[in-house]
Amino acid sequence: MLSVRSEATRAVPDITAGMPAIDHHSHASMSRFRTVEQIERNYATAHVEANVPPETFEAFIAARNRDDTATLAKLDTDHGTEQLMRQAVVFRSTTFFSRALREGCRQLYGPDDDWDALMRVAREWAATHPSFAYDRAAEVANTPIVLTDVPFIDRGVWNPDLYRQVARIDPYLYPFHAGKAPGRGTEFQRFHGVFASVLAQELKHYGLDRPPPDLDRYLQFVDASVDRRVSEGAVGLKVVSAYVRAIDFGPSTYAEAAGVYAALAAGRDAQTAPLENFIVRRLAHYAADRHLPLQVHVGMGHPEPGMRIANSAPFLLEPLIDTPSLNRLKIVLLHGGYPFGSDLASLAQTYGNVFIDFSWMPYLHHFYLREKLSEWLEILPANKLLYGSDTSAPEFHVAAASYTRDSLNHVLHDGYVRGVWDSKQVEWLARRILSENTADVYGIEFKVAAGPRGLN
Repeated sequence: MLSVRSEATRAVPDITAGMPAIDHHSHASMSRFRTVEQIERNYATAHVEANVPPETFEAFIAARNRDDTATLAKLDTDHGTEQLMRQAVVFRSTTFFSRALREGCRQLYGPDDDWDALMRVAREWAATHPSFAYDRAAEVANTPIVLTDVPFIDRGVWNPDLYRQVARIDPYLYPFHAGKAPGRGTEFQRFHGVFASVLAQELKHYGLDRPPPDLDRYLQFVDASVDRRVSEGAVGLKVVSAYVRAIDFGPSTYAEAAGVYAALAAGRDAQTAPLENFIVRRLAHYAADRHLPLQVHVGMGHPEPGMRIANSAPFLLEPLIDTPSLNRLKIVLLHGGYPFGSDLASLAQTYGNVFIDFSWMPYLHHFYLREKLSEWLEILPANKLLYGSDTSAPEFHVAAASYTRDSLNHVLHDGYVRGVWDSKQVEWLARRILSENTADVYGIEFKVAAGPRGLN
C-alpha cells in the first residue's frame, strides 16, 4: 500500500492497508500529458494577475490557452509576464501542492530516483494511449472506481467500469449569458465559456442552433438532454456555479422564470437569478425523483482571482437544503468547503441527506485536512464523509489517495488511543470513508463489508 510516512511517524499503524477507495470526485477523462512545470504554472497565475494591468492579464491567459507563442513573447517584452510566472512557480514551490505533485510522480513513475528518468517514463506513458497513465494511477492508488466530472466521456477510450460520469447542470442555467465579469481575473469568463460550449453541443444534438424562444420549449429540451445523459451513464449531477454567482438558489416561480426567459430571448436586460434558481430547483427535484445525488461546489476555487469566495459559503445553500420536498435528495458538498469546514459539518450533522466530500484537500490542505477529519469524525455519523481527489492529473490522483490514507491512519489511530473509537470502529470508519459511503450514496455495486460488531 502507498505510504508517505517519515521516520518520525512510522509508529502509526497502517489501518487502511489493502482497502480500495472510490474516488468520489475526479476529472479523469480530461487528462492529457502536461509536464510538472506546466501543471505548476497553470496554478500560479495569480502572481501574474497581481502585477500587470487587467487587460494584459486577460491577453496573457487567452494567448496561453491558444498556445500563441508570438503574443506571449510580446507580453513578456512589454510587461515581463514570463519573469513573473517564473517567480510565481518559485514562490509556490514551498506549498504542499508542489510537494504532492512531485511525490505523486515518484510513486507513479518510480522507483527510479533520477528525475529525468521519471519524466521519460511520464512521456512514454502519455504516448501510449489517452487513458494509459490514469489507468495506471488508478491501479497504483487502489481506486477501482473513479467518478469523473467531465462534459463528455469517450467510452471507446475510458473504461466504463472504472470511470463513471457526473454531469454538470450549470450549462442549462445560462441560456443567454452575455454578462461581464464582476471583478478581477478570468475564471468567470472561463466557466461561462465552458457552460456555453456544452449547451451549444447539447442544443445541436436536438437540431437546435440556439435556445428555443419560450421557457416551455426550453424546459422540454433540458429534460430530454439530462434524461439522455443519465441514460448514457451519468451517475449524479453537479452544480459548480459558485465560480460565477452566489449559491443562494432561493425559491422562484414558473411565472418569474418565464418572464426572465422571455426578456432575455428578446434581447432585453433582466435580473437572471429567478430563471437560474428555478432551473436549479427543477433539476434538484429531478435528481431526487431518480435517486441521483447532487454535488455542489462550496468553498474556495482555483488560485486565481475570479471567484468570490463569499459566493460559495455553505450556509447560502440552506434554503435549498431545507426544502421539504427535497428531503431525500442526497446533496454532497465538495472539497470540505475550505475554509468553511465547520460550517459544512453543522449542515451534515443537521440534515440527514447532506454529505461531505473532501476532494482537493489531500494535496492542497494536508494539515487542515487532518484537523478537520478529527473534528468531522467525532461529530458526524459514520456515513457522512466521502474521499475524492478532484484532479485530471494522474500524478495528483496517486498523491491524493496516498496522503488520504496517511491522514486517516493518523487521525483514526489518535482517536483509538484517546478512546474515541475501538479497534473495530476504526477499521469500519476507514472503509466507510474510502469507499462504502460513496457506494451507498450513488447506489454503486461494490463489495461492502459488514459494520463493526458490538455496536448495538
